[in-house]
Amino acid sequence: MKPTSEISRFPQAGKSTRTFARNLAGAIALFGAVGMTQAGVVDPTQKVAGIATQLELAEQWVQWALSTDAASNPMLDTTGAYAHVNNLGPVFFVAGNTGGSSTRTFTVPAGKPIFFPIINAFDLEVPADNCDVQCAFGFIPGVGGATGLYATLDGQDLLLTFPSYRQTSTAFFKVNLSASLRDALGFPSQYVGVLDAITDGYWVAVEGLTPGPHTLKFGGTFPELAPGWTPFSLDVTDTVNVPEPGTLGLLLLGGVAAYARRRSSVATDAVSVRT
Repeated sequence: MKPTSEISRFPQAGKSTRTFARNLAGAIALFGAVGMTQAGVVDPTQKVAGIATQLELAEQWVQWALSTDAASNPMLDTTGAYAHVNNLGPVFFVAGNTGGSSTRTFTVPAGKPIFFPIINAFDLEVPADNCDVQCAFGFIPGVGGATGLYATLDGQDLLLTFPSYRQTSTAFFKVNLSASLRDALGFPSQYVGVLDAITDGYWVAVEGLTPGPHTLKFGGTFPELAPGWTPFSLDVTDTVNVPEPGTLGLLLLGGVAAYARRRSSVATDAVSVRT
Protein backbone atom coordinates (compact mmCIF):
# COMPACT_ATOMS: atom_id res chain seq x y z
CA MET A 1 0.00 0.00 0.00
CA LYS A 2 3.02 2.33 0.33
CA PRO A 3 3.09 3.32 -3.38
CA THR A 4 -0.56 4.36 -3.06
CA SER A 5 0.17 6.72 -0.21
CA GLU A 6 3.04 8.29 -2.12
CA ILE A 7 0.62 9.72 -4.67
CA SER A 8 -1.09 11.90 -2.08
CA ARG A 9 2.12 13.42 -0.72
CA PHE A 10 4.32 16.26 -1.81
CA PRO A 11 8.07 15.53 -1.72
CA GLN A 12 9.42 15.99 1.74
CA ALA A 13 12.13 18.55 2.36
CA GLY A 14 15.45 17.19 1.16
CA LYS A 15 13.87 14.47 -1.02
CA SER A 16 15.01 14.82 -4.59
CA THR A 17 12.62 15.40 -7.44
CA ARG A 18 14.00 12.24 -9.04
CA THR A 19 13.10 10.11 -6.00
CA PHE A 20 9.55 11.49 -5.93
CA ALA A 21 9.16 10.95 -9.64
CA ARG A 22 10.30 7.35 -9.25
CA ASN A 23 7.81 6.72 -6.44
CA LEU A 24 5.00 8.33 -8.40
CA ALA A 25 5.84 6.31 -11.51
CA GLY A 26 5.87 3.15 -9.42
CA ALA A 27 2.44 3.94 -8.02
CA ILE A 28 1.05 4.62 -11.48
CA ALA A 29 2.50 1.33 -12.71
CA LEU A 30 0.88 -0.44 -9.76
CA PHE A 31 -2.50 1.10 -10.50
CA GLY A 32 -2.14 0.18 -14.17
CA ALA A 33 -1.43 -3.43 -13.30
CA VAL A 34 -4.42 -3.57 -10.93
CA GLY A 35 -6.66 -2.19 -13.66
CA MET A 36 -5.63 -4.99 -15.97
CA THR A 37 -6.25 -7.74 -13.39
CA GLN A 38 -9.53 -6.63 -11.85
CA ALA A 39 -11.28 -9.65 -13.35
CA GLY A 40 -10.31 -12.96 -11.76
CA VAL A 41 -10.95 -16.53 -12.87
CA VAL A 42 -13.34 -18.35 -10.54
CA ASP A 43 -12.10 -21.69 -9.24
CA PRO A 44 -13.80 -24.26 -11.54
CA THR A 45 -14.82 -26.28 -8.48
CA GLN A 46 -16.64 -23.32 -6.91
CA LYS A 47 -19.97 -21.65 -7.52
CA VAL A 48 -20.14 -18.45 -9.55
CA ALA A 49 -21.64 -15.46 -7.71
CA GLY A 50 -22.71 -17.98 -5.06
CA ILE A 51 -25.63 -19.16 -7.20
CA ALA A 52 -24.62 -22.17 -9.29
CA THR A 53 -21.80 -24.63 -9.81
CA GLN A 54 -19.94 -24.35 -13.08
CA LEU A 55 -21.33 -27.69 -14.26
CA GLU A 56 -24.82 -26.33 -13.63
CA LEU A 57 -23.90 -23.19 -15.57
CA ALA A 58 -22.47 -25.27 -18.42
CA GLU A 59 -25.77 -27.13 -18.73
CA GLN A 60 -27.74 -23.89 -18.47
CA TRP A 61 -25.55 -22.43 -21.20
CA VAL A 62 -26.45 -25.32 -23.54
CA GLN A 63 -30.15 -24.86 -22.69
CA TRP A 64 -29.83 -21.14 -23.50
CA ALA A 65 -27.90 -21.65 -26.72
CA LEU A 66 -30.20 -24.30 -28.18
CA SER A 67 -33.51 -22.63 -27.31
CA THR A 68 -32.83 -19.41 -29.21
CA ASP A 69 -34.12 -19.16 -32.79
CA ALA A 70 -31.57 -19.22 -35.60
CA ALA A 71 -32.29 -15.65 -36.74
CA SER A 72 -31.04 -14.19 -33.46
CA ASN A 73 -28.93 -17.02 -32.07
CA PRO A 74 -25.69 -15.80 -30.48
CA MET A 75 -23.79 -18.86 -31.73
CA LEU A 76 -24.58 -17.93 -35.35
CA ASP A 77 -24.02 -14.22 -34.78
CA THR A 78 -21.17 -12.73 -36.86
CA THR A 79 -20.90 -9.33 -35.13
CA GLY A 80 -21.96 -9.65 -31.48
CA ALA A 81 -25.30 -7.92 -32.11
CA TYR A 82 -27.20 -10.85 -30.56
CA ALA A 83 -24.93 -11.50 -27.59
CA HIS A 84 -27.63 -10.24 -25.21
CA VAL A 85 -30.57 -12.31 -26.52
CA ASN A 86 -32.28 -14.18 -23.65
CA ASN A 87 -29.18 -13.42 -21.61
CA LEU A 88 -30.35 -11.37 -18.63
CA GLY A 89 -29.45 -13.71 -15.76
CA PRO A 90 -27.02 -12.99 -12.91
CA VAL A 91 -24.17 -14.58 -14.92
CA PHE A 92 -23.60 -13.47 -18.51
CA PHE A 93 -23.26 -16.31 -21.00
CA VAL A 94 -20.86 -15.81 -23.89
CA ALA A 95 -21.45 -17.67 -27.14
CA GLY A 96 -18.97 -18.85 -29.74
CA ASN A 97 -19.16 -20.01 -33.35
CA THR A 98 -19.60 -23.10 -35.50
CA GLY A 99 -15.88 -23.49 -36.11
CA GLY A 100 -13.26 -21.19 -37.60
CA SER A 101 -12.55 -17.58 -36.63
CA SER A 102 -14.92 -14.96 -35.25
CA THR A 103 -14.45 -11.32 -34.30
CA ARG A 104 -17.28 -9.72 -32.33
CA THR A 105 -18.07 -6.68 -30.22
CA PHE A 106 -20.65 -6.41 -27.44
CA THR A 107 -21.22 -4.98 -23.98
CA VAL A 108 -21.72 -6.49 -20.53
CA PRO A 109 -22.80 -4.75 -17.32
CA ALA A 110 -20.01 -3.75 -14.96
CA GLY A 111 -19.54 -6.23 -12.14
CA LYS A 112 -21.46 -9.07 -13.83
CA PRO A 113 -19.61 -12.40 -14.01
CA ILE A 114 -19.13 -13.94 -17.45
CA PHE A 115 -19.12 -17.62 -18.34
CA PHE A 116 -18.03 -19.23 -21.59
CA PRO A 117 -16.92 -22.54 -23.11
CA ILE A 118 -13.43 -22.50 -24.58
CA ILE A 119 -14.48 -25.52 -26.59
CA ASN A 120 -17.36 -27.87 -25.85
CA ALA A 121 -19.37 -30.82 -27.10
CA PHE A 122 -22.89 -32.02 -26.45
CA ASP A 123 -25.06 -34.96 -27.44
CA LEU A 124 -28.85 -34.89 -27.85
CA GLU A 125 -31.18 -37.85 -27.44
CA VAL A 126 -34.75 -38.43 -28.59
CA PRO A 127 -36.89 -41.04 -26.79
CA ALA A 128 -36.62 -43.46 -29.70
CA ASP A 129 -32.85 -43.63 -29.19
CA ASN A 130 -33.39 -45.51 -25.93
CA CYS A 131 -29.92 -44.41 -24.85
CA ASP A 132 -28.65 -43.88 -21.30
CA VAL A 133 -25.94 -41.43 -20.24
CA GLN A 134 -23.10 -43.90 -20.77
CA CYS A 135 -24.41 -44.65 -24.24
CA ALA A 136 -24.69 -40.94 -25.03
CA PHE A 137 -21.09 -40.30 -24.00
CA GLY A 138 -20.07 -42.98 -26.46
CA PHE A 139 -20.73 -40.45 -29.20
CA ILE A 140 -18.36 -37.78 -27.83
CA PRO A 141 -15.43 -39.71 -26.32
CA GLY A 142 -12.59 -37.44 -27.48
CA VAL A 143 -13.14 -34.31 -25.37
CA GLY A 144 -10.21 -35.20 -23.13
CA GLY A 145 -7.92 -35.06 -26.16
CA ALA A 146 -8.56 -31.37 -26.86
CA THR A 147 -5.40 -29.48 -27.82
CA GLY A 148 -4.23 -25.89 -28.03
CA LEU A 149 -6.73 -24.58 -25.48
CA TYR A 150 -6.28 -20.90 -24.69
CA ALA A 151 -8.21 -18.05 -23.08
CA THR A 152 -6.82 -14.58 -22.47
CA LEU A 153 -8.27 -11.33 -21.21
CA ASP A 154 -6.40 -8.15 -22.07
CA GLY A 155 -3.40 -10.32 -22.89
CA GLN A 156 -3.39 -12.17 -19.57
CA ASP A 157 -3.65 -15.95 -19.56
CA LEU A 158 -6.82 -17.15 -17.84
CA LEU A 159 -5.77 -20.80 -17.71
CA LEU A 160 -2.73 -20.68 -15.43
CA THR A 161 -4.23 -20.95 -11.96
CA PHE A 162 -6.20 -24.21 -11.83
CA PRO A 163 -5.27 -27.72 -13.02
CA SER A 164 -8.51 -28.37 -14.92
CA TYR A 165 -11.35 -26.34 -16.43
CA ARG A 166 -13.34 -29.33 -17.65
CA GLN A 167 -17.03 -29.74 -16.81
CA THR A 168 -18.78 -33.03 -17.62
CA SER A 169 -22.45 -33.92 -17.19
CA THR A 170 -23.21 -36.77 -14.82
CA ALA A 171 -26.87 -37.11 -15.83
CA PHE A 172 -29.20 -36.01 -18.62
CA PHE A 173 -30.63 -32.51 -18.51
CA LYS A 174 -33.43 -31.10 -20.67
CA VAL A 175 -33.03 -28.75 -23.61
CA ASN A 176 -35.68 -27.22 -25.85
CA LEU A 177 -34.25 -27.18 -29.37
CA SER A 178 -35.92 -24.66 -31.64
CA ALA A 179 -36.94 -25.87 -35.09
CA SER A 180 -35.17 -23.02 -36.88
CA LEU A 181 -31.89 -23.70 -35.08
CA ARG A 182 -32.23 -27.42 -35.73
CA ASP A 183 -32.51 -26.70 -39.44
CA ALA A 184 -29.65 -24.20 -39.39
CA LEU A 185 -27.35 -26.68 -37.68
CA GLY A 186 -28.41 -29.63 -39.82
CA PHE A 187 -29.87 -31.84 -37.11
CA PRO A 188 -32.16 -34.67 -38.25
CA SER A 189 -35.86 -33.75 -38.33
CA GLN A 190 -36.79 -35.65 -35.16
CA TYR A 191 -34.46 -33.51 -33.07
CA VAL A 192 -36.75 -30.69 -32.00
CA GLY A 193 -38.54 -29.58 -28.86
CA VAL A 194 -37.69 -30.98 -25.42
CA LEU A 195 -34.79 -33.45 -25.59
CA ASP A 196 -32.33 -35.12 -23.24
CA ALA A 197 -28.79 -33.78 -23.41
CA ILE A 198 -25.30 -34.15 -21.97
CA THR A 199 -22.35 -31.82 -22.32
CA ASP A 200 -18.59 -32.13 -21.89
CA GLY A 201 -15.95 -29.47 -22.41
CA TYR A 202 -13.77 -26.71 -21.01
CA TRP A 203 -15.30 -23.65 -19.39
CA VAL A 204 -14.12 -20.43 -17.77
CA ALA A 205 -15.94 -18.18 -15.32
CA VAL A 206 -14.59 -14.67 -14.82
CA GLU A 207 -15.55 -12.22 -12.11
CA GLY A 208 -17.18 -8.96 -13.15
CA LEU A 209 -15.07 -6.75 -15.40
CA THR A 210 -14.15 -3.16 -14.67
CA PRO A 211 -15.57 -0.35 -16.85
CA GLY A 212 -13.87 0.18 -20.18
CA PRO A 213 -12.98 -1.93 -23.25
CA HIS A 214 -11.53 -5.41 -22.81
CA THR A 215 -10.17 -7.92 -25.31
CA LEU A 216 -11.13 -11.55 -24.82
CA LYS A 217 -9.56 -14.30 -26.91
CA PHE A 218 -10.10 -18.04 -26.68
CA GLY A 219 -10.16 -21.24 -28.70
CA GLY A 220 -8.88 -24.76 -29.16
CA THR A 221 -9.14 -27.94 -31.19
CA PHE A 222 -10.77 -31.33 -30.97
CA PRO A 223 -8.34 -33.36 -33.14
CA GLU A 224 -10.81 -36.27 -33.30
CA LEU A 225 -13.86 -36.02 -31.10
CA ALA A 226 -14.90 -39.53 -32.09
CA PRO A 227 -13.54 -42.07 -34.61
CA GLY A 228 -14.13 -40.80 -38.14
CA TRP A 229 -14.85 -37.17 -37.16
CA THR A 230 -12.88 -34.42 -38.80
CA PRO A 231 -10.98 -32.04 -36.47
CA PHE A 232 -12.98 -29.16 -35.03
CA SER A 233 -11.28 -25.86 -34.16
CA LEU A 234 -12.32 -22.35 -33.28
CA ASP A 235 -10.58 -19.04 -32.74
CA VAL A 236 -12.55 -16.19 -31.16
CA THR A 237 -11.66 -12.56 -30.52
CA ASP A 238 -14.19 -10.47 -28.63
CA THR A 239 -14.12 -6.79 -27.80
CA VAL A 240 -16.07 -6.49 -24.57
CA ASN A 241 -17.24 -3.01 -23.67
CA VAL A 242 -18.16 -2.53 -20.03
CA PRO A 243 -20.07 0.68 -19.20
CA GLU A 244 -19.97 2.47 -15.89
CA PRO A 245 -22.19 0.88 -13.19
CA GLY A 246 -25.83 1.71 -13.73
CA THR A 247 -25.48 1.75 -17.52
CA LEU A 248 -27.11 -1.15 -19.35
CA GLY A 249 -24.75 -3.48 -21.23
CA LEU A 250 -23.99 -7.09 -22.18
CA LEU A 251 -21.21 -9.57 -23.32
CA LEU A 252 -20.07 -12.71 -25.31
CA LEU A 253 -17.59 -15.75 -26.02
CA GLY A 254 -17.21 -19.52 -26.21
CA GLY A 255 -17.30 -22.36 -28.67
CA VAL A 256 -19.00 -25.68 -28.92
CA ALA A 257 -19.14 -28.77 -31.09
CA ALA A 258 -22.54 -30.45 -30.89
CA TYR A 259 -23.58 -33.90 -31.91
CA ALA A 260 -26.93 -35.50 -32.62
CA ARG A 261 -27.59 -39.02 -33.78
CA ARG A 262 -29.87 -40.46 -36.43
CA ARG A 263 -31.16 -44.01 -35.98
CA SER A 264 -32.74 -46.42 -38.46
CA SER A 265 -33.80 -50.05 -38.36
CA VAL A 266 -30.59 -50.99 -40.15
CA ALA A 267 -27.83 -48.95 -38.52
CA THR A 268 -27.00 -46.03 -36.29
CA ASP A 269 -25.18 -43.15 -37.96
CA ALA A 270 -23.52 -40.29 -36.18
CA VAL A 271 -24.50 -36.83 -37.32
CA SER A 272 -22.01 -34.08 -36.57
CA VAL A 273 -23.22 -30.53 -35.98
CA ARG A 274 -20.76 -27.78 -35.10
CA THR A 275 -22.14 -25.06 -32.82
